[in-house]
Amino acid sequence: MPYPSILWSGTLSESRERVPAVPESTVRDLLAEDDIRQRSIPILRTPCRGEEIPSRQRLIMRMLDDPVFAERIEALRDRLSDTEQMFSEVSRAETEEEAALLFLPAMDRFYSLAETMTELEACGDRAGEVGRFWREWLGNVAHSAFRKRCRDILEKHVPAFHLKIHGSSVTAYERKNDVRGELEQSIRNMGLEDAIPQARYPAKASPAVIRGYAGVYGVYTDLARSFHDDCAADYMGGGRDVTAAFRYKEEFEFLLDVSAYFKRLREGGYPLCCPEVSERREFILSGAVDPSLLRRNVPGTEAVPNEVRMTDAEGEREQFFILSGANGGGKTTYLRTCTLAALFFTAGCPVAAKSGRCMPFDAVYTHFPANESYESSGRFVDEAARADEIMEAAGENSFAVFNETYSGTDEKRSEEYSARLADRMWGGGVFGIYVTHIHALTGGKIPTLAAVVDEGDDNRRTYKIRRVGETKSSFARDILEKYGLDGESLAARIAEIKAREGGE
Repeated sequence: MPYPSILWSGTLSESRERVPAVPESTVRDLLAEDDIRQRSIPILRTPCRGEEIPSRQRLIMRMLDDPVFAERIEALRDRLSDTEQMFSEVSRAETEEEAALLFLPAMDRFYSLAETMTELEACGDRAGEVGRFWREWLGNVAHSAFRKRCRDILEKHVPAFHLKIHGSSVTAYERKNDVRGELEQSIRNMGLEDAIPQARYPAKASPAVIRGYAGVYGVYTDLARSFHDDCAADYMGGGRDVTAAFRYKEEFEFLLDVSAYFKRLREGGYPLCCPEVSERREFILSGAVDPSLLRRNVPGTEAVPNEVRMTDAEGEREQFFILSGANGGGKTTYLRTCTLAALFFTAGCPVAAKSGRCMPFDAVYTHFPANESYESSGRFVDEAARADEIMEAAGENSFAVFNETYSGTDEKRSEEYSARLADRMWGGGVFGIYVTHIHALTGGKIPTLAAVVDEGDDNRRTYKIRRVGETKSSFARDILEKYGLDGESLAARIAEIKAREGGE
């Protein structure tokens, strides 16, 4: 069945064919394990097409702004989990009688699910398209006839098989047991309780007992078997395959997971916006901040906003930058600000900024220093290999950042490899940033950014990033002076010690 996707412009089956283009390492570099649940990471790693971004942004913002809509999505996710579990019971049935007796209430639950899906019709956008599809699906003559037949059998034979329909708050496990539990309760009522082994969990009647039950309720079982024979092959893997619809669960879980992340940001005082999709090659944000600061308990009101302007317009190739300047001045924070914005925008999510206008990227790459302890040569080999992979994969529609790459080697070789990498990225039209303390790389054809300090206030860090010419210092000296580790301070301390110890 061509079930329309709520996240993508095509169908559920077509969305499954999309391959995540953002490396897992990018997500590890940028997000903590509890930021967004692992089940939703594959969708986050799969870039949207330009026309899909606004629709998904609106969906996620509606999850944040409309509690009723968010509750509806959560309820649909629960119903999908419930119904999927029921059909898995059918597929694991050991006898024809068991499959027929379970298929009937499973299909009844699926029809109820379909009716609930039609409620999305009033939501507009992709959600509305999904709702309209289900309304048309239910209105189809064949579906209407099967639905009526299914419910007539269940309603007329309640004494034989009573299925309780619970609210959406009941767990999938409990609902699954409603289906099998009602069947086995009837068996107990027949005085055959001992036929259900107590050691088995969950309790399950033996095939022989189910056949005996089917014999006692022959009329009901015959109707159930007839319905199963007419429908099961078509509805479970055939032309009307309902099991393919269970893929909606992954999409609803993505909406729930990412909206929970952005809800925490909003409650933490962080700005949120939905950048417009630009037809030009540009990545522009106003008032952008690093959302990962929330993990360090930094309120959004205290996060220093920065401007981001990257463009590859004719005669203005400023889409890839060298970023240098003060140590502790916010270079890595700015790197994360830009890269998280690129990742989220590419996945059709809001970003932590006041406004923006961005081109859609086909992938987002990160290269952060490895945390492992290496000998100098071992670390360099590792960093060079990972950087080479990014250089090979990144194209003109990619976003890539590098944080102190090639730091595990001597200065001369580091400068040589860094210059090669930066030139490759800038010349290839890749968007991104290279953070480095190698000042020889600044002030050339590749544009330079710098972490700004207030030199009139003891080199106070402003955490502002500005477009500059070449940079002359990483301001490491003022850090050494602060802790008394510069040359003059060390000489004074040595002289003091000598004097105290008798001039030795």
